[in-house]
Amino acid sequence: MNIPNNFHVNDISNLEHDEIKQDINETLALMRQFYDTAIVKYVDFSSVYTQQIINSDDHYNIDLELNAYQHQCDQEKMYIIDDTLFDNLTNKNSSLVRFYAQYPIYGANNNVQGILIIADLAPKTLIGSQKDQFVSFAQLLQSQINKNVSQSQPIEAKKAPSLNRFVHLFSLAPVAFLIALVICSFSVLLLYTLDKKEQQSEYAAKTQQLRKTLFDALERFDNQAIYITQKDKIVAGFLQSQTRYTQKQLSDLVKTQVSENLNYKGFVVFDGEYNQLALWSKNNFDLAAYGFKNWLNRFSTRANKQSVEVFTVADTAFLISEIKLSSGSVYTLTAFDLSKFLKAIIGKLNTQNYNLFITTPQFTLGSRGEISASVIPNSISAASSRFPATWRIHVQPNQPILAPKVTGFDLFRLALIGFAVFAFVYYFLRLPKRLHDEIKQKNKLILNRESLFSSSLDALPHGFAIFNNNELPVITNEAFNKLFAQIIKPNTQLSYSQIISIAQQNNLINHYKEHSKLANEHNQLIDIGFTDGRWITVVQRHTNFGGFVCYFRDETQAHQKELLLAEVLEKSKQSNQLKEKFVTRLSQQLKAPLSSLKSIIEIAQKPMSASDFKGHIGNINTASEQLECVIQQLVNVNKSQTGKLKLKANKINLNKMLSNSASILNKNSETKNVITDNKDNKVAVISDEKLISQLVIQLSTELLESSYKSQLTIQSNIENEDKRDYLNLIFSINNLTTNNDFLSQLKLISNQTAINFNDEIDATLEIKFFISIFKMLGGKAININERGKTTTISLSLLVNVTHIDEVIDETPKNNITPIVPNKLKSKSLLLVDDEPLVETVIKAMLKNENLTVDYASSAIEAMLMVSQNDYDIILMDIVMPELSGTDAMLKIKKHSSDKVTKIIAHTSDAQNNSSAKYVELGFDDMLEKPVKQDILINKIKKIIS
Repeated sequence: MNIPNNFHVNDISNLEHDEIKQDINETLALMRQFYDTAIVKYVDFSSVYTQQIINSDDHYNIDLELNAYQHQCDQEKMYIIDDTLFDNLTNKNSSLVRFYAQYPIYGANNNVQGILIIADLAPKTLIGSQKDQFVSFAQLLQSQINKNVSQSQPIEAKKAPSLNRFVHLFSLAPVAFLIALVICSFSVLLLYTLDKKEQQSEYAAKTQQLRKTLFDALERFDNQAIYITQKDKIVAGFLQSQTRYTQKQLSDLVKTQVSENLNYKGFVVFDGEYNQLALWSKNNFDLAAYGFKNWLNRFSTRANKQSVEVFTVADTAFLISEIKLSSGSVYTLTAFDLSKFLKAIIGKLNTQNYNLFITTPQFTLGSRGEISASVIPNSISAASSRFPATWRIHVQPNQPILAPKVTGFDLFRLALIGFAVFAFVYYFLRLPKRLHDEIKQKNKLILNRESLFSSSLDALPHGFAIFNNNELPVITNEAFNKLFAQIIKPNTQLSYSQIISIAQQNNLINHYKEHSKLANEHNQLIDIGFTDGRWITVVQRHTNFGGFVCYFRDETQAHQKELLLAEVLEKSKQSNQLKEKFVTRLSQQLKAPLSSLKSIIEIAQKPMSASDFKGHIGNINTASEQLECVIQQLVNVNKSQTGKLKLKANKINLNKMLSNSASILNKNSETKNVITDNKDNKVAVISDEKLISQLVIQLSTELLESSYKSQLTIQSNIENEDKRDYLNLIFSINNLTTNNDFLSQLKLISNQTAINFNDEIDATLEIKFFISIFKMLGGKAININERGKTTTISLSLLVNVTHIDEVIDETPKNNITPIVPNKLKSKSLLLVDDEPLVETVIKAMLKNENLTVDYASSAIEAMLMVSQNDYDIILMDIVMPELSGTDAMLKIKKHSSDKVTKIIAHTSDAQNNSSAKYVELGFDDMLEKPVKQDILINKIKKIIS
């Protein structure tokens, strides 16, 4: 592979960015095509990969609205604002966008680095699967953006091994011990040096302060000496100022200077020859008794000519000082109380934190008085330059100043600190090793537990999974992975909703139902049915951390048993319904012949002619045949030849029958909706005309109701097949709707032959009745053909063919019997009953009355006859197929409001309030089956009178 020389790393980076942008653009285009929206956009917070597709001319205003929605919504959640709450959530500020949805895109460090947006200018709503697909698109986009991050991550991990080696080396026990010992020794030595230096510094400071205090006391002590000799200067000034003076003048001057001081006992002034010039003493002190010459001689020979000399006798001190004049020296001798003098000086020299003492050869004096100690401990002293050298000042600190030295306590403290430092350093250095060993042991324990947990989960016969708050699987077992293997293997980062949605889309799941749960319940039951027949019951429990746990239990066998049991119960229910229906039908069939027999017995009790007796014998035979038919049905209850109606074959003029049926259907319509077309005009058939007419009317009514103003064409033709003649009735209509249940069910069974139709098919009563008539008429097949908008239905019936001229009009003629003038006037009565035997009985009862009796075998036929004739009385049966007598009465009265036809309910309802009930429904009166002749005649007379 040839690489150009000018190809650099930056070019590689640019190519990667272009590739990612291309992938993002393709994903956005796919999303726009999938959701059919006008706006698809990815917003990158670093503005590197931002892409958008906007199918609109007003890009600027759309961007403004999208930015407003983006700042309004939380970036770390999925938001969907559809048209239902759009105005409320946007405060009606949106003029273009009517749908907005966003989802966060996370980076490699789980930080939000962008959002995916779909929006539309028209109202839109996302259903459940579309929401899941939106999340899938976001994850696809996230993987495309972060696909090159993994290539740069392992580079930073190369620096760790060297540091790990040093940590491992220092954590070894011998190395840690030596390092801890060195650090401990260094720490103890440092602390010892610092303590010693601090103690020396403190000792020097205290010593310096003691000396300073001594110097200050000594200075004040010298000042006291100067103060004592102050009077000598006054005397000297007097002597120098006077050329002549008397002794008395000098004595008075001396007296004025020393007499006020309580410490002084006397004062003497001598000249250079030791002659007394002046003398003063207290009265109780004889100063002259002392010899002064020896003291003066000793004073003259003193070593320090600047100092004074003090001589003590008992408690008296004699201080001698020299005053030098121009004419010579003058000497003064001051006698004072030594104890009081020193106490005064001590009071002035006293200093805080220190004790001061003055020692003389005679005694030692302190601030509290004279003390006996000859030596003052822990003190320093000095002699004054003014007083004799034997007088010294001592300064003693309150707390002794000791020289710095190492005590046992200091050694113990240093040893304790050294041990603490050694233990801390050793523990710290050994900590990584211990942590590593502990973590290794715990990790091994965790791995063992995880292995045990994983093997335990895999040993479960049913699926187990734990999902986090984002519905992503955290822990799954082998049974769960096998259950959704086709979905999980291609992509392991699928949420629970996505797994279910993809399984439904791929037709792996055909049933998913979440059962409702109470508010205080934590378990959610879910039924999942797989297309391969498996049935899974999911127990879903939500946890405190926001996720949920699912247990997928295989209930296939139990479900199959439930289905089998439900099928058995349903068949049993249907069987019971059929049995109940069969018993009801037989009971109804038994009522008619029994009622006829009772009526015939009542008529036979009266005198009658031989011809009437023969007629009643025929009626008895008919009733007996019906009873025999019912008994035969009971015997053959499990056989398929159990029909409710009895086929009455007669010759049928097809043109006339179809025309009558068309007239019935067209009677309530302004336009002619039904058109007949009989191709074989000269051919007649032999079958049951009423049943064929009922079949035509029922199917035509359903077709007309399923279309709007469409024209129905009914054609008939005869075809021969296998030496049998079949009547084909062909119904054609346009614009037929598909929401008619009758026609829908007829299509489902149109492919079967009439003989194989099942009486237990799941169909409505109308279709069952239609099929039963079709079977009774010898139906062969039902064909339904749809071509364009035209629907054609063909019915094939087994018939016997004859010629039209052989058809005899067997329409019953009106039986008008002349009556005596005092009997009923000529009136007309219509009997409506689905049992032909009732017709025979009623006509026999009214044979001798001046009354015309017509008969209709169904409610629809009765409605047709009422529309064509005027009847004074209608005797209406209540329970009839197709349409009940009550519904027929309401329809007749609705469309015949201008007539005075009276309608009597003819029913077997024997309750006490039956008459009032039927009158309330709209009937004029009620007759109970079986009716007696006199009751019937009296009721008719009463109503028409």
